[in-house]
Amino acid sequence: MAARIAVVGGSVAGLSSAILLARRGFEVDLYERDTPPPDDLDDVQQWNRPGAPQTQHPHVFLGLFRKLLRQNLPDVHEDMLAGGVEELPFSCPLAATAPGDEDLLMMAARRTTLEWALHRARGRESRIRYCPGASVQLGDVDNGTLKGIRTAEGDRDYDAVLDATGARSKLGLAFTPVVSDIECGKVYNSRFYVLRDGAERPPLQYGSVSVVDGLGYGAALFYHDRGTFSIDIGRLPEDDAMKKLRDPHAFDRVVAMLEPFRPWFEDGKASPISEVVPMPGLRNVLRGLAPDAPKGYFPVGDRVCLTDPTFGRGLALALAHAVRIAETFAGTEGELAALNVRTTQEQVDYVRPWFDDVVVQDVARTSLWRAAVEDEPWQHLLPDMPPNPFLMIDAEEHDPELGQAARRYVSMLTRTVDTSDIHERIQAIGTSSAKDQAAASAPTYAQVLDALGVGVAV
Repeated sequence: MAARIAVVGGSVAGLSSAILLARRGFEVDLYERDTPPPDDLDDVQQWNRPGAPQTQHPHVFLGLFRKLLRQNLPDVHEDMLAGGVEELPFSCPLAATAPGDEDLLMMAARRTTLEWALHRARGRESRIRYCPGASVQLGDVDNGTLKGIRTAEGDRDYDAVLDATGARSKLGLAFTPVVSDIECGKVYNSRFYVLRDGAERPPLQYGSVSVVDGLGYGAALFYHDRGTFSIDIGRLPEDDAMKKLRDPHAFDRVVAMLEPFRPWFEDGKASPISEVVPMPGLRNVLRGLAPDAPKGYFPVGDRVCLTDPTFGRGLALALAHAVRIAETFAGTEGELAALNVRTTQEQVDYVRPWFDDVVVQDVARTSLWRAAVEDEPWQHLLPDMPPNPFLMIDAEEHDPELGQAARRYVSMLTRTVDTSDIHERIQAIGTSSAKDQAAASAPTYAQVLDALGVGVAV
């Protein structure tokens, strides 16, 4: 008799885990608080996902995510392409290629489009019992083993319970103590737009993304699918003056200042399809498994690791975790419940370098931004700053290998660009934005405040 597994949470980590486990012969019950997406992809923008507020913000699908998707869920990858998702090249045309560079592609999609495709795959699996609208609690613990879950319909026993309820959930919170918790130093404000029918897509700087690296703020434009794109503008959490970004008119005035974004709005080419949505309280959080956690409880995805969405790593890390758990379960004869210590520690070890790298980047950027906002000297901070990969790409005409290294890093195909060789290459190319940590064309912080109608206090 096949082992029975409960997956609680129907976001990317939960859906991927359920599908991969079902395809390895397990019986899976997938519990989700929200409703499923509409059948028609044209209606997915209106899909209400209160359990996943991050769907209201941009997502980027990097090379590692695409690689894992193609290898493990090829039908989901094919459904996304059939639905209009483009794969945009992200390699340096000037650099020599190396093994793995075939994965230097970005998938231009909304997160909701990915979840729509995952739900289509879920619907094809007879071993998945889908339970939307469910409120779930963990069940009883007997002799150190979690017996299952509790819902409004009663208790149900399972051989393993996967907790994919996300970073902010209280389910199993006592079993996942914090290993590290560090602020991201940024509040996002995001807005979605759509190109008018027949409008040609303007050029993008970096795969599916264009970026403006300012001092005291930052902005990015993300191209998605079906003519949709989004823009987010980041500010410091304590920067009250920049809170006016929540005003859609003020937000669009700042967008109009940003040179790489202007072609998207020329001649009425695009119109907004959402309000400006802020995303405060962002933190980098790494969790482990408590010594007294019961066997049978498996935290998955953001339940283990949450990183600054600036870097777009969460989807790849979540899918990698789902793949690892499915492979471990399938390769085990006997009790699954006792595997939770192993699988959780393996995921912590896997994500730790990515997590630590994000923390270093966030701490350095926050220090630089705070100095710029306070109109304090910031140049002395530059020697200790980790390299900015997008500014490295901007300098690749002087050193193509520098740009290719940055592209591999952004794509999660290598783990860092903060090496002595990279620093030496940056220093060797003379004056560049990669040295100065700000794009030459970026408006000043004072100019952004002026566009917001705030002005600079004297």
